[in-house]
Amino acid sequence: MVEALGAHLRTWSERLDRQAEVSRNVLDTRLGAASWSGLAADVFSDRLRSLMSSASDAAARHAEGVEAATRWSGSMGLAQSDADRALRDAEDALADLELAQESVAALGAEHAALLSALSAVQKAYASTEKPPPGKSAPSAGEVSAARRREQEASADLTTARFAVEDAQERLEDAKRRARDAKREYDAAEKVFADALDAALHGALTTVAKPELQAFASMVGKLSKISPTASVNATLLDTLKSLTPQELATLVADDPPILQQFWQHPPSPDQVATWWTGLDPEAQGAIEVAVPGVLGNLAGLPYAVRGRCNLEIYKAARSHSGTLTPQQRKVLTALGDVLADPSASLICFNLDASVPMVAVGYGDLDTADTVTWAAPGMLSDAADATKGWSRSAKNLYTQQNLVDDRTHGVVAWLGYDTPDLVTVNNPAAAQNGSWRFAAELDGTCAARTAKPAYVSVVAHSYGTTMAADALTHTKHPVDSFTMLGSAGIDTQVVTSLSDLHVKQASGSAAIYTTAAALDYLAPFGSTVGGRAEPNPEAAFSPAAAAANAVLVMPPKVMGGAQSFSSEGAVLPGGDVLKPTKGHSALGGTPAENDPNLMNGTAPVGHGYLDPKTESLYNAAYTTIGLPGEVVGGLRPTG
Repeated sequence: MVEALGAHLRTWSERLDRQAEVSRNVLDTRLGAASWSGLAADVFSDRLRSLMSSASDAAARHAEGVEAATRWSGSMGLAQSDADRALRDAEDALADLELAQESVAALGAEHAALLSALSAVQKAYASTEKPPPGKSAPSAGEVSAARRREQEASADLTTARFAVEDAQERLEDAKRRARDAKREYDAAEKVFADALDAALHGALTTVAKPELQAFASMVGKLSKISPTASVNATLLDTLKSLTPQELATLVADDPPILQQFWQHPPSPDQVATWWTGLDPEAQGAIEVAVPGVLGNLAGLPYAVRGRCNLEIYKAARSHSGTLTPQQRKVLTALGDVLADPSASLICFNLDASVPMVAVGYGDLDTADTVTWAAPGMLSDAADATKGWSRSAKNLYTQQNLVDDRTHGVVAWLGYDTPDLVTVNNPAAAQNGSWRFAAELDGTCAARTAKPAYVSVVAHSYGTTMAADALTHTKHPVDSFTMLGSAGIDTQVVTSLSDLHVKQASGSAAIYTTAAALDYLAPFGSTVGGRAEPNPEAAFSPAAAAANAVLVMPPKVMGGAQSFSSEGAVLPGGDVLKPTKGHSALGGTPAENDPNLMNGTAPVGHGYLDPKTESLYNAAYTTIGLPGEVVGGLRPTG
């Protein structure tokens, strides 16, 4: 049996080696790249590479299984031989024991009779009484003869008893050796089982027939998509063409495709049309099959995205041990943020270049206004999820305080934000702008039945990224508000009129503010060579210091309407605090010590802290009520 198992494993090892070689040969032909390319070829190539790798690994593991079987066969043979010898010895000892016991029983009875006879002869020999008539007293010779017979019987009985003890000892020894052989057999069997399990576990991944059928059908459908189509269009055609099971197979076979959906999102308008054309049963099936795709698919209802992302988030938490420290930090922060019943997870992408998320407040599918909030430098999700979500929640709360309509705000942390070194480079803004533009168009696409007032609020370098994005959008947003702008990238935006922003009262609904004590923003815009949308900031002492070092004139980009962040008293007597630094939220008391360029505002004095004039005015500009801005608006030229 063991030899047969070894032969079977050896056959499989050789077969798998051949399978790996065939896969390698097919890949080496580049799959006829001149005639077959596109997503189908990519997916098929990935599966073939995976198959080749799995087959090679499985072949090696089956070879290890052969070795384990061989070792077990030897061990089993030795143990079986020991057990067989022990059994034969036990049978012999048992037979000898039975004979010896019978002999002891017979000799015991004989010895007892002889002992009784000797006792009677000795008694008669020693008696002084006259024997009965017809009887004679025994002679000394007769007494001696009786004694010899008793002694001989006693010796035979002792020998028989020794034979019993010897047989019993041999029987116990045979039993012990049988037990030892059994233990050795069991131990060898466990070693074999463990070795075989280690060798073969996962070596042959069983692929259910339906999955194979789904894969074949999927590749067939993907091969019909034009290989010359854009990635965005190809992904949309993929959604339209595949069944839920085929989509699930695609994602399982090619996980990087999730990043393609993020980096090259399909047209939100077409996504919305595709989704609304499905019946509820089909929608539910796709939601179950590929939540990782739908959760980040601009153009879908936000309730669908929120449910899908929550499922992926829960799955990530259950396997957090396999994640990076950055990914775990995001999960921990989201645990606190999502405890707020008004919060939902609009984007969730742990596997991007850095983890990326977006947290929504309010019902984004029905809210009368939807504001997308974009952060500046040093605001990757791993470090800024809590802080930027709190900034967005402050704005959401203020909007609801000043207006009776329903509102929604999204804290968007969906791009790789720059640090203190790379902030002077436009690459981060340009790279992030495409995804942000898709999200803005996605709100318009998802809300065609009940259009919302869609606005953008951005802080610091976020204004650079958001301005770039507003040159890419298909649908103009209703307003754009900049807080402490780090400047506009003139390589992308030559004028604020390039931005796809609607007009309000005859002027573009573009609003800006810069606090007098915010030295970092104008310094950064000058050093980065970007145009400052706040003229007063462009000629501030901080900007002048940067200009003196760089020996270059300041860049100014007019076309916006500015409002104050310096504090105010409302007609009812409520006092609005001034912004006293660059940060969106004021720092901790320890951070209130002097800091570079007032990069961190004092506690309660950031741009989006409660009861600041900046937050108060931004709440109005982001919901389409610029006429309510305290102190009014001033054109920037």
